[in-house]
Amino acid sequence: MFSDENTCELMTETEYGVCVCAVVAIDTVVSDPAGARRLGNASIGLSVAGIIVTVVVIAVAVAVLVNTPRCKYNHFGTCYLYKKYVYSYDPYCSGVKVGGYCYYN
Repeated sequence: MFSDENTCELMTETEYGVCVCAVVAIDTVVSDPAGARRLGNASIGLSVAGIIVTVVVIAVAVAVLVNTPRCKYNHFGTCYLYKKYVYSYDPYCSGVKVGGYCYYN
């Protein structure tokens, strides 16, 4: 224990030589009900605002993901997911043949 007048009342030295100070409040009570109420209201307000922001962000993310077109290739208003190069005489195109490509889902 240290007993220097400029140090804290309770100070101990750790095994690494670091001083740790512990301050103990014995009989001093500080009470500010109005300040505590303001801090409580601010805390509740920030919590509600955080929840609202989170809900809005999730709603926007879901809306963007739902409305994202699942169509990679659009040919005259019809959506196709796949496109492969085929010859014009390839009979195995299950979709639409245009310009040597087969568009299909």
